[in-house]
Amino acid sequence: MQCRDKQSCQKWYERELREAAERLELVRNASHYLGPELRFERERRLDELRGRLNRAIARLEALRRANGDNWRTAAAHADEAFKALAEAMVQLDRQCSAVRPIAA
Repeated sequence: MQCRDKQSCQKWYERELREAAERLELVRNASHYLGPELRFERERRLDELRGRLNRAIARLEALRRANGDNWRTAAAHADEAFKALAEAMVQLDRQCSAVRPIAA
């Protein structure tokens, strides 16, 4: 992402974090309706995504703490973390669309 200033970057990343966290929560809630084998695999993927989310949160915090022109480097690191999170979310979406829940 190309940012003109530190504050606009922070706001964009904060919004992306909120959306990613909400999506993860929805998938977590939906995984309760899967069979045990599928649920175990889904929980493993969710754990991996939570790790990526935590990494993105840490990068955002580094961006917040950056001063002077160091914010550009912190923003580049945050961008990498968010791209990795977004790619993992797309993979999870593909996996979710291929799985059917068990009948209630």
